[in-house]
Amino acid sequence: MVIREVADGSTYVSTQEEHAELSAQFAAHWGNDRFERLRPYDTMVFATTYHDSGYREWEGVPRMDAAKGRPYGHRERIPDFEATELTAYRRNVDWVRGHDLYAGILVSMHRTGLWCGRYDVLTSPKPRVRELSAPVQAALDELEAQQRQDKATLAAGKAVFEDELWVNYRMLQLFDLLSLYFCCDGYGGNGFKEECLAPVPAGYAPDNSVELRITPNPDGSVRMDPYPFDIAPLQVTVRARRMPAGQYGSEADARAAYYKTPAGLLQFQVTN
Repeated sequence: MVIREVADGSTYVSTQEEHAELSAQFAAHWGNDRFERLRPYDTMVFATTYHDSGYREWEGVPRMDAAKGRPYGHRERIPDFEATELTAYRRNVDWVRGHDLYAGILVSMHRTGLWCGRYDVLTSPKPRVRELSAPVQAALDELEAQQRQDKATLAAGKAVFEDELWVNYRMLQLFDLLSLYFCCDGYGGNGFKEECLAPVPAGYAPDNSVELRITPNPDGSVRMDPYPFDIAPLQVTVRARRMPAGQYGSEADARAAYYKTPAGLLQFQVTN
């Protein structure tokens, strides 16, 4: 789950698929006179929409932190979760590959990249790196081996395939981080905080990258410079539950409270 804790003790909770759907809104609108439109467009939006769908395997019956009165967040250690997690990731990669092989490579690279500091494609924000257990290392090796096979299948006769694939991988990381900015990471004090994402591809030509700066506006919207979307301002939404502060005697009680919490749409505006 993607978690944002609020000063009053309540918590905004979005599923990974809800977070990914917000990511896909940024992908769908990417491109203007300054930034090149994504290609292949449908594949990129598809991959972004489903890049975190592996969590579907458990978010329907989520593990709960009863002491905090909410689901565990995606950066928290969940007790006895690793085996379930790795199986779910593999199933999601296989499902995406079955629909679109190129998208499957990207979704697989997203997963393995999170275990490898996002392959160092971004210098800002600094990637999180964690120590890998033996099962995670084995899963990493297996997924990367499949990536190499699928790349060889799609790259035949296409000299720029690998370079463009890495641009699209970087774009997927950007959309993931933009969604996390609005869902959880972008808050400081009573509103949004400044952020810089870099290097951000402005197109598929070599050495065509910029710093994307996010600055809060007084009205609660944010400004992006340079502005990367096809309409201005851009309105985006994400579905979330706002759970009140509370402690529960058991996971089951906390989960029941989560089920009963109504979901609503949070709306955000990005200006140029």
